Amino acid sequence: MAQRGPIGVENPSNGNSSGNGSGHANSSPQEDAHPGDGPSTETPPGSSRRARSERENAFDVGTWLLQGLAGLSEELRHNDLGLPEDFWTHAYAARREALLAARALVDAALENCGEEKTAPGGEKKKPPQRGQVSIDFG
Repeated sequence: MAQRGPIGVENPSNGNSSGNGSGHANSSPQEDAHPGDGPSTETPPGSSRRARSERENAFDVGTWLLQGLAGLSEELRHNDLGLPEDFWTHAYAARREALLAARALVDAALENCGEEKTAPGGEKKKPPQRGQVSIDFG
């Protein structure tokens, strides 16, 4: 029994297609499309529609989202969200401590970078060589 595609058309990939595959039943929509069938970029006569680049104050999703995020951050910055003042005092202190901890990590990483480049004798040390990758072109 021949396998059929989703709409009852024989699937050419299963080897059961009849003919040379040039019929409309087995051809893809791209093959049947005519050059003028795509969406038109021309405006119909009498239409007041214009491209976004040609309009003043055209809507831009990116700008809209950016303005919304800026407004939200401003609102959260100036709103206490109903939380007590004591909370905000500790939250700002915790934020400062987290930033100081991050600074300590960055400083330690910078010191390690400086130590790796110079050997104890003051000579520059070569970085360790990484493994080789062999590629078979045959």
